[in-house]
Amino acid sequence: MPDLYRRLCVSSITIALVVCLIVFAFHPVFQYFVAGFVALLAGVAIWEYEQFAKAKGGRLIMPALIILSIVEVLSFFLNEELDGFKSLPIIFFFIAFLILFALHFEEKEGAIVDLAVSSFGLLYIAVPMGMILGILYSSGVDGRWWITYLLVVTKITDVGAYFAGSLWGRRKLAPNISPKKTIEGAVFGLACAILASYLFHLASDYAGTFHLGMYEWLFLGLILGAVGQFGDLSESLLKRDANKKDSNALPGLGGVLDALDSILFNAPIIFIYLHFMKI
Repeated sequence: MPDLYRRLCVSSITIALVVCLIVFAFHPVFQYFVAGFVALLAGVAIWEYEQFAKAKGGRLIMPALIILSIVEVLSFFLNEELDGFKSLPIIFFFIAFLILFALHFEEKEGAIVDLAVSSFGLLYIAVPMGMILGILYSSGVDGRWWITYLLVVTKITDVGAYFAGSLWGRRKLAPNISPKKTIEGAVFGLACAILASYLFHLASDYAGTFHLGMYEWLFLGLILGAVGQFGDLSESLLKRDANKKDSNALPGLGGVLDALDSILFNAPIIFIYLHFMKI
């Protein structure tokens, strides 16, 4: 664990920033800053994704894809804020899809691949990032608790897997795409997710509208712990195919995609749960 100190420093700053964003998320003015910050992160992640595509010969139309991604993220925020508009993310995604086609009308060669890569970028990054805002500003529940639950359970899985894999890991989990990840680390990370989910279940008795029932904490803990690690491996697959070690060169962080990889897969789970199963 040679980079542990640097990771701890960057993680401390990141946690402090995220806590501030969550605490003041419902402020009448600050909420727009929160939405803009999440959209900006999505824009940076799309730029990092474009570097992967370029390494494989893909040609994404930038900055159009960044702008479309930011608009798609913000559509989830507007969907919760504006009465009478409950399908904005779907509408904006369809419009973005049309725009991407129109931007490729002059391209005779490689249009199929470039369109596929661009559309996948919207689905892989912009939609889950928008769902983060959809969770935070969900009506009928205190979204601050649910977004905290999502982040804590997801990241405690990553931390548990990292430490257990570094200390006790022997058997490789996916050596071709992520040589440092181990089965021991993955199992311990899953156990950490379940434990964190149980602690939120205990805290839900004192958390107002946030409620995590007897079976919910186990079900969601298992799903988030497993799918989050699947998301981590999925981003590693993209990096290895593009021959990239990290998605960016941010000290102690790597890149925005490196930090968000597991959250991109877990955010849809909580979003779907809140909007179609719980409420």
